[in-house]
Order: sequence, then C-alpha cells, then structure tokens
Amino acid sequence: MKQSLTAGALAVGAIASAAAASAKDVTIPKGTYLELKSASAFDSEHATRGDTFTATVIRGLWVDGQLAIPSGSTVTGTIKSVRSPRDGAKSGSVGVKFESLSAGGRTYPVDGVLVSLKADERKKILEQQGKITTGRKVDVILIGQGTEADMKVDTLVGISGADRDDLADQWAKSGLGPATVHVSPGTILTMQLAKTATLAATGGSRVDGDRNIYTSAEVVKSLQRALRSRNYYAGEPTGNLDQATRDALASFQLDQRQPATGDADEATVQALGMNTASANSNK
Repeated sequence: MKQSLTAGALAVGAIASAAAASAKDVTIPKGTYLELKSASAFDSEHATRGDTFTATVIRGLWVDGQLAIPSGSTVTGTIKSVRSPRDGAKSGSVGVKFESLSAGGRTYPVDGVLVSLKADERKKILEQQGKITTGRKVDVILIGQGTEADMKVDTLVGISGADRDDLADQWAKSGLGPATVHVSPGTILTMQLAKTATLAATGGSRVDGDRNIYTSAEVVKSLQRALRSRNYYAGEPTGNLDQATRDALASFQLDQRQPATGDADEATVQALGMNTASANSNK
C-alpha cells in the first residue's frame, strides 16, 4: 500500500510538466461526465423526434491541469424518441442525445448520452453493466417531471436493444409514471461522453466549482493499485482508464458519498490517499 501511494504522488506530481509540454489540444476520455443546465423548454406532449435543444455546462472541466470546457459552454442535443398519451402511452418519456459542444469560441461534434448521478440509479447501472451481452446497452430515458425545488427530472434505467426503442415502449405501456415529461429551463441534466473528444485547450483561471480530472497513464495506474488494495478493482494496473476501472471508481465514489462519475477527479484521488498538491499548484 505504501508503495502505491508513493507512486501515486509521483505520478500526479508529473501532471504539471506534462500539461506545460502540450497545451494545444486536450483529450477528454470516453465516459467523462458533464453536468448541464437546460436552456430550452421541451415536453413529451409537444416535442417531436428531431427537435433540438440547448444546455449550458454548469462546472468547467479541466483535464490534467488544462481547461478543456469552461463553465457556460453550450451543448446542443437532439430528441430521439417521444412517448406520450397523444400516441396512446400511459407513461410519458423523452429520449435525448447530445451532439455538439461549443467551447472557447469553437464548436465540436460530440457523442453524449443522458445519464443519472442519483446514487440509487448509479447502483442500478453498475449492477446491469455486468450482465450486458453483445449488442445490448444501458439506456437512460427522461421520465416524470422536475420539481421546482431541484429542477431534476427522473430517469429510467434499463437494458434495451441498441437500435430499438424497447425501453421507451415498455415504459409507455406500463402506466408506472406520469403521463407527461416536462423539462423547463434550468433543469439539471447529466451527460456522459460515449466517445473520446479532442478539444483545443482554453485559456482561463480556475473558478469555484470547476472539476479537474486526471487521465495520464501513470496516475490511472496508481489509482488502479489503490482501488485494488481496497478490493474495488480486480484487474492488473495497466494505466488504461477502461470500463472496469471506471466501474471501480464509481463504486468507491458511491461508498464515499461522492457523485459516482467514474472519473478520476480530485476528490476521488485525495480520498484514495494520493497527493494532488503538485498538480493543484499549477492551476
């Protein structure tokens, strides 16, 4: 254990020099989470497939000490499925996909999916991911109605065919939820990148609420060792931020009562006993 913590401190301390060496592009790994606030209003009674909506990034994202996505950046999404009483549904739902990101004066294509950071739903996702077979995936669909108190819509987590609307159809027939989904401006949505995204680094200073995630192989390898010593990770320390590592991070984060993003963020790195002082001093 002592050896892994020492290696972690050295690995995280190397981030400053790595960031300085390459400040042009930032690679955001597949699986990274972004918290968004809807700037558009849409609901299952009036929305149609193909409609677009926008949301803004709530917390800026830094990757290994470089600002990749400032807070206030715009994400554009498309409505992919709608179920409502107008089509005979008992329970309403809206399926969405995030397709572009505007940050630092440039617009980039992204492949983002809607996910949930609610602890019970994250546990359900982690449980189901181990049961998925080829051609299957975890779908998350907006259901219910956001409250004025927190403006968070509920989500439905389940396994559906990769190119079909099985989950939406099943939910529509169930009558288990409200007949209408209503998303108001200010509703909190969470996006996960389904593919790696490369953006130009953006100049700026760290502001309160920004997130910094670590992606270097050295840091990830040290994280894997620390997670394995706590029985969250069973694999070899490869330095690859793969799904098994993300699942282990998310499980650890749930037990720490942190948002279970599966990202190697500062709070998680510190909770695992690794030193982030060297990296933080460069921001």
